[in-house]
Amino acid sequence: MLIIGAEDEEFENDIDPTVDDYCSHFQCIDLLKDRPTYLIIFLHHVILQFDASHVLCYLHGEMFKGANVKDSRRMFVDYFHTFLDRGAVLKVPVPHDISFELDRCRPDLLCDEGVKKIVKDMQKVTAVEIYSQLEDFRNKRMMGMTIGEKELSELDCERQMDPAAYEMKERMLAEQLLPKVEEATLEYTE
Repeated sequence: MLIIGAEDEEFENDIDPTVDDYCSHFQCIDLLKDRPTYLIIFLHHVILQFDASHVLCYLHGEMFKGANVKDSRRMFVDYFHTFLDRGAVLKVPVPHDISFELDRCRPDLLCDEGVKKIVKDMQKVTAVEIYSQLEDFRNKRMMGMTIGEKELSELDCERQMDPAAYEMKERMLAEQLLPKVEEATLEYTE
């Protein structure tokens, strides 16, 4: 049995030079959130490697951007109990100033501006952790250690096609990958 150490020259040759993630959708969450296949592959990686609460909190916060006042306040109660409450299922660290604001008023009684400010501030907080998760993903992808590389390569090859056809292809691949993420999520919660 041969054990390869990190100092071996052959180890460095395992990095895939064809993968150039420094100009891809995996640079920041804002680029990633609008690309379903890329987002699902990244979520799958996060679920398997890290605590997914930061990414899910950030993405849940995106839903507030198009919500009206009534929906925003109703959605915030779920958001609060899922991510911010002391006993939250997907608890994320809450900065002191936000925690202080939440302690002063019940989540369902916050004004629309207060809700949107808290959600925006939480997105800034969670983006820091997401950035390090993205960096880990890019590094592992460069070494060929990520799931979904076949689908990403397929999309990269078809980037030159008509934008509508490309978007349809990306959605189709995302739908094919979604059951794998759901399976990983079930294993994660057990």
